[in-house]
Amino acid sequence: MDTLARLNNLVGKKGLLKVGYVGEIGFTFLSVTPSTPLPMEHDDAAFQAAITRSQFVVQFDHGTLVGGSNTKVVSGRFVSRIKGPS
Repeated sequence: MDTLARLNNLVGKKGLLKVGYVGEIGFTFLSVTPSTPLPMEHDDAAFQAAITRSQFVVQFDHGTLVGGSNTKVVSGRFVSRIKGPS
């Protein structure tokens, strides 16, 4: 599977986001804006690099607000863990 398809497959999956000294908060991927250019390789290292350079709209877990909102656009460099579907 190519890198773009793998990035798009993150939509609906849950993850953890690094938040300064607070630790991590849970979220669900809502959409992805891939970085350009995407790596030509399709291995796990290229996929991780694509995640790090991409932007994501995420929805924080129930009851969690960041800056007064339950959704934000975040950089993939702050994603610390990706789990299965929501």
